[in-house]
Amino acid sequence: MNKSESIKNLAMALKKAQSEMGEVKFDATNPFLKNRYASLGAVIQASKDALTRNGLAVSQPAISDGNGVGITTLLMHE
Repeated sequence: MNKSESIKNLAMALKKAQSEMGEVKFDATNPFLKNRYASLGAVIQASKDALTRNGLAVSQPAISDGNGVGITTLLMHE
């Protein structure tokens, strides 16, 4: 995968996108602690339009290192 030497354009686009995002709604309840939280779906819903308008995308491919499975979060800019 190619990665840029500079993140200047990425950082500027992310700053702009974040300024356009509203609050994320707490739409789920932890059954053990009874506290409310924002589900992953709510976070995606609250952020995807602002990210798209600013040429940003997020990907989370699965990874495995022999000891377990996880994800790597990639923030990409056009």
